[in-house]
Amino acid sequence: MGERIRGRRGVALRKSRLEAEPCCRMCKAKNVIRAATVPDHIIPLAKGGEDVDDNIRCLCAEHHDQVTREEFGQRKRLAIGDDGWPV
Repeated sequence: MGERIRGRRGVALRKSRLEAEPCCRMCKAKNVIRAATVPDHIIPLAKGGEDVDDNIRCLCAEHHDQVTREEFGQRKRLAIGDDGWPV
């Protein structure tokens, strides 16, 4: 399993990666311009990926959540209203 870079070095890497790729890569593929807020590991660290620039793509929070759910087999949680039914 890959090692996550933490601390000041990790913060500096996150900042430089978002500066290098300021728009969400998945939105851009759909001709939508949305700010990237999360450097995402293409191959997750938990699945043997490395914390290197070649394994990073910058995504918006919505696409990052979607990709993470798909990679780890999680379902999207439904919002439940006050009446107990899905919204």
